[in-house]
Amino acid sequence: MEVELSSHFLRKAKKLTPSEQKNLSERIEVFRKDPYSPRLKTHALRGRLKGLYAFSLTYSKRIIFTYVEKNKALLLDVGSHGEIYG
Repeated sequence: MEVELSSHFLRKAKKLTPSEQKNLSERIEVFRKDPYSPRLKTHALRGRLKGLYAFSLTYSKRIIFTYVEKNKALLLDVGSHGEIYG
């Protein structure tokens, strides 16, 4: 899976703690190999975010993304439930 990072995603990722940034790199690698790996808990979103998907970074933080092509995803946002879904 090819992965692109939006400018908004990059700005938010810079604000993560060093351990979260390390975890982010690891999760993106897992996502590249298998976007639906059980470790990621990938799921489709509903409501105002319908059409987008999310996977877990940590227990409380999620990564929001969309598919731009069959084997290409664009990471849009990263943050807590309140930051992203609120």
